[in-house]
Amino acid sequence: MRASQRPDKSLRIISKGMQDIPNDMGVLQDTFIRPPFSKQPSPFSSPLKALKLHWLGFRYKMRDTFSLLVLKYSSPQTTGILRRSIKLNKSTIIPTALALHKQMYSSFSAAETSILRRICCDGIYDSFRARIQSRPKNEEMVWELVKYNKRAKLMSNRAARYPIDGAAVRQAVVKISSRQRVTRRRNGVVVEGSGKEKDVVEYVVVQRTYANWQPSEWRVWGTTETTPLETLEEWQNRDL
Repeated sequence: MRASQRPDKSLRIISKGMQDIPNDMGVLQDTFIRPPFSKQPSPFSSPLKALKLHWLGFRYKMRDTFSLLVLKYSSPQTTGILRRSIKLNKSTIIPTALALHKQMYSSFSAAETSILRRICCDGIYDSFRARIQSRPKNEEMVWELVKYNKRAKLMSNRAARYPIDGAAVRQAVVKISSRQRVTRRRNGVVVEGSGKEKDVVEYVVVQRTYANWQPSEWRVWGTTETTPLETLEEWQNRDL
């Protein structure tokens, strides 16, 4: 069970004077997610392509780091020259993403739309709500996290300013490898084929927005995909 959305290629423009910052703007343009080694060009048969992937990946990582520094040092100064009101707190992102991931699927299976409304961005919330409403009334669903197959990994961490003073968005992508089980029961009887364990790799996008330099809580935007070399080359050609 995956709540997956395609990355949006453009960031919508927010009009000046807007009071509420939308919480679903799509994945920030050109968000780079390094593919697993099995999907990367071979350093033996395609050394130039492998080198190009690593070089471009390094450049995008530097860009992302710079975007976070711009966000931090654009915020109001507190005490001291380097202290700012915005705290990046990178170490909290993975634990937050894991907690949201687990809560999201648990709430979806239990049809707890009020919790989904609080922890999900608009797009994925609307998707979950529609699926809950279309669920047969005599059907019960239970989602279980059996175990994590690997340690979660931060794949992307970046920010973008909006054309309003004090308004911005942060997005992070966390790779979560887990074993899950979904059991469906109709009239108390387990539906045939459900209840089986499944290994899943998800690239979970979490985000928080800022208004007047004040952060919202982290929310789940959805899931995205890794970035192959071909896509990186398209980005490069587009920017020429």
